[in-house]
Amino acid sequence: MTEIPEHLLKRSQAAKAKASGGEAPADAPAAASSAPATTGAATPAPAKPAAAAPAVPAAPPPPKPDIPVVAAAKARKKIPFWAMATLSLLPLWTFMYVRGLTFKEQKVAGPLGEGAALYTSNCSGCHGINGQGGLGYAFAGGEVLKTFPHIEDQLRFVYLGTQAYQSAGVSVYGNPEREGGPHLAGGLGGVMPNFGPTTGGALSETQILAVVCHERYTLAGADPTGDSLEEYEKWCSPEAPAWTGLEDGSLTFSNIADQLEGTFPVGLEPIEGQAPDAMP
Repeated sequence: MTEIPEHLLKRSQAAKAKASGGEAPADAPAAASSAPATTGAATPAPAKPAAAAPAVPAAPPPPKPDIPVVAAAKARKKIPFWAMATLSLLPLWTFMYVRGLTFKEQKVAGPLGEGAALYTSNCSGCHGINGQGGLGYAFAGGEVLKTFPHIEDQLRFVYLGTQAYQSAGVSVYGNPEREGGPHLAGGLGGVMPNFGPTTGGALSETQILAVVCHERYTLAGADPTGDSLEEYEKWCSPEAPAWTGLEDGSLTFSNIADQLEGTFPVGLEPIEGQAPDAMP
């Protein structure tokens, strides 16, 4: 026997009920023109793909920490701008401070100043750097003043030297009354070289005066404000007429006794020296 499908059976029952004015059973299928009911749930429409989010750039890596030296330098308190002007003057201030502490040698003017340098280079080898003596006689302690109480006799001897005195037969070149006996040319004091320009010496007449003034006042200790005041003002001060006259050429050893009042002749020939109480 052929089995009637269940859906056809239900449709037949529904048609009978409708013809008799009854309602179709709840589970009666819809009209033939209706679309068959689906047994499964409605398939949802495919979702629209979401818009891609804009790319966010990756964050840069954190900075590398400073080494301790750099970190300490950055953390150090900075010098204020107003202080820079003061600090910029510091080198100048240091220079001026050092200059202020530097000893400044006082240069002596006139024959005493020039005579010191000339003595060191021409006379100190025999008479000692401080006039203490050596191969030649000592000057210090007033010794040269005992030998030459008059500056003119010393100037002449330095100019001419021992050989000229010996050749002229003049044995005493300084004070003939010197305590302990006069100094003799070529005696215990050795040989005095000639320094005058006309005899082939190394010094001018002005330089010889400068050396002699240094020996008398600096080394021997002559007093320019006491017993030797007159001599100092005439021969050895910066304004002395003998010094200024020899410098400008108006005076020479040959004419100085004629031009400068109260002066013994110096000359360019050996003569015996004068006693302390002799007067020009």
